[in-house]
Amino acid sequence: MSDHPVKKVVIVGRDDALWLSANVLWRALGQSGLDITVVELPSLLRPGDVYPTLKQQEAYHNLIGINEGPMMKASHATYTLGQRFNNWSKTKPPFIHGYSTYGRPLNRVSFHHYWVKARAQGLKAEFEDFSLNAVAAKYGRFFLPGEAVDGFAICDYAYHLEAQGYCHVLKTVALDRKIKHVSGRLAEVARDTLSGDITGVTLTDGQAIEGDFFIDASGAESALLGEGLDVGFDSWRQWFPCDRLMTTYAAPLAPLPPFSQVSAFRSGWVGLYPLRNCTAVQQVYTSHDLTDEAAYEAAGIFTSLKLNPDAVVTPFTAGTRRRFWEKNCVAIGEAAAVLDPIDSVRMHVNLLGLSHLISLFPIDRDCGIESTEYNRNVHSSLERIRDYQLCHYVLNQRFDQPFWDHCRNIEVPDALRYKLDLFEARGNLVVYDDETFEEDDWLSMLLGHGLIPKAYDPLADQVSDAEAIQHFQKMLGFIKAAVEPMKPMEETLGIVPIRA
Repeated sequence: MSDHPVKKVVIVGRDDALWLSANVLWRALGQSGLDITVVELPSLLRPGDVYPTLKQQEAYHNLIGINEGPMMKASHATYTLGQRFNNWSKTKPPFIHGYSTYGRPLNRVSFHHYWVKARAQGLKAEFEDFSLNAVAAKYGRFFLPGEAVDGFAICDYAYHLEAQGYCHVLKTVALDRKIKHVSGRLAEVARDTLSGDITGVTLTDGQAIEGDFFIDASGAESALLGEGLDVGFDSWRQWFPCDRLMTTYAAPLAPLPPFSQVSAFRSGWVGLYPLRNCTAVQQVYTSHDLTDEAAYEAAGIFTSLKLNPDAVVTPFTAGTRRRFWEKNCVAIGEAAAVLDPIDSVRMHVNLLGLSHLISLFPIDRDCGIESTEYNRNVHSSLERIRDYQLCHYVLNQRFDQPFWDHCRNIEVPDALRYKLDLFEARGNLVVYDDETFEEDDWLSMLLGHGLIPKAYDPLADQVSDAEAIQHFQKMLGFIKAAVEPMKPMEETLGIVPIRA
């Protein structure tokens, strides 16, 4: 038993990171008698802000007791079967990264090796044609995974969540759980003069909240870890040159597409995320090429949508804090790491940090052992996400455009360079520890961007061409038969489709 147990946790922050932290901590440790206090700082959210998620989000909702139906209605949410990448090449058509497995292995050899071999022999079917999710998304159909497809593929879905509504749901659930709550603006972070630990925070109205352990969920300002404990920030600007995020919205799309779209343009990319009540728009670009005013005009032209004029531009630098757990404080979400918005990773970074925190939650206020392991695990996980995201930029085929030419020449980290070189040489995909994106995610992204292996696994030659063709035909036939009766997403959501 500990002589100095952690009895009181104080969570200081705002929006998604704050309320996810409160609910995860209560669900995991509330019954043990842990005293949780939430200090809510002013929200930074605006109308039209969106949280696109990864496919892991549904599992987290189940773990923390969030009912999907009411949550989606309150946050004007839609489902998404994948992401469509448009204009990342001047010559190749768009591709869809579907949140499902691709094809089926044969004789314990991964399907993509057979596809690479068949492609060299004249196969016209794209790799995405062997993904149930990608094909359904392409034809505007939606389905919830079930027994009808479980034997053929592993299928999943993610969400587009209207940010203000979603945070209201999380806050309501937390307050219903009787989690203590105060709100205000942060004035001071108090520290112990001997240990350097945080002992409490004071708000501008004079309220003082003391605790044994603190969670910094304040966003990119990192009010506790960064400012209070002076933990520095390591920039990833050498890999991610974009430094502006513009957010706005337009009228809802009709019918609702069951996917998001990420479209490259000469100075960055534009993301469209359909919600029930609007279409959220995120434009990520470099200020070296565009002024904020020019970016807004370009987004309107590029999307062919009438954008709300109250666009918000947020400067950002991708990167991480040098440590994520320092003394008695853990940073969650953007207080720990600001990632490029591509691939919808913001929400996952919150849950990544929280899952590691729960597994290593300190038994004693002296938590140096736990913090060392936490920092190692989270650092590795964030590097793996970074490498996946970076591939979109370095594999682009928008030639003769200065921004994209620069991106193709970025010197990537050694682990990623080895992964890319091995895959290009013979189609073998290295899967490191702490990967967020699974093998099929990597295959979809690499092949979709045009990195076609020069060779395939020789074991694929043990299957005759006739047998391989029959295997392909069965898969394509199953997918076609499964997709044809599917309905638009509005039917699953229980809303009346609006036709343009």
